[in-house]
Amino acid sequence: MKSRTSQASNGQLKQSLETVYCICRRPDTGKWMIGCDGCDDWFHGECVSLQPTDEDLVDQYFCPGCQEKGFGVTTWKRKCRLPTCHRPAATAKDPPSKYCSPEHGIEFFKSKYPLADYSAGELSALVGAVNDATSFRKLGDGVPAPESPTSRSKIESLLSLDVEKLGPQKDAVNLRRSRVNTRSKFISMAKDRQKRVGDELRNEGDQAVKGNKEICGFDNRLAMDDEEFEVWCETEEGRTVFSQGLISGRDGLCTKKKCEKHKYWLRIAMEDIELEERLIGECSTMILNEETGLRQRQNTKSLMENQRSR
Repeated sequence: MKSRTSQASNGQLKQSLETVYCICRRPDTGKWMIGCDGCDDWFHGECVSLQPTDEDLVDQYFCPGCQEKGFGVTTWKRKCRLPTCHRPAATAKDPPSKYCSPEHGIEFFKSKYPLADYSAGELSALVGAVNDATSFRKLGDGVPAPESPTSRSKIESLLSLDVEKLGPQKDAVNLRRSRVNTRSKFISMAKDRQKRVGDELRNEGDQAVKGNKEICGFDNRLAMDDEEFEVWCETEEGRTVFSQGLISGRDGLCTKKKCEKHKYWLRIAMEDIELEERLIGECSTMILNEETGLRQRQNTKSLMENQRSR
């Protein structure tokens, strides 16, 4: 790959203006150009979507025409991992590197400090707790626990105090999960009663339910909020329904065949259950992640204390 920026005198520039280059078929105007390794023609960087900063990164350049003819494709060198650097990484060194120089490697990791959940001292303790590259890579999976039984015991003691603070959140999630499970069972029983009562009415010769269409089947208790429904579940009637797994009788049941008031009640009820289950799952994951974070933070503090005591 070759490139150039014209530094010609007035006389030389006049002569170069007589020669045209590039896909635009215009002369050398003094702007940065790149030479094709296929046809040896020169191309203005702006015409082929290349910048002067790409110069060190292009391994071989083939212009659009040569690529269409199958002469080759443009290849690139691996860029230094530091975003502001436009030099190639030192991949040919032993050992190979993702950076053009050790200084840029250090600068890259320094730029990550503000994004880390740990202070500089904590990061130093974490790095000091591992002895090889394999252990270093595993730091992404979690903070290693101290080897000392005394340190581990101390961590568990402190952790239990922190986790205890999450108790109210756990209780709230468990209550929501219990309520949604109970309501889901009731919806299932209401669906069974819809079919059962519809069959009974057809067998009784009810003219309003002739044919294959189901009755509405909406149960008035589905309109209760969580607290009201929970109170009903604790009544003698509620306990009987859930112990038998069956809603008997026809009290509170809508037996209309075409009911606009309760239209799509079953689909709406199931969608509400699915949404609540998803929200409960998200809350549970958040609490679990918080517990994991607390454990890792305690591990890090212990590692820092051990490092200071050395």
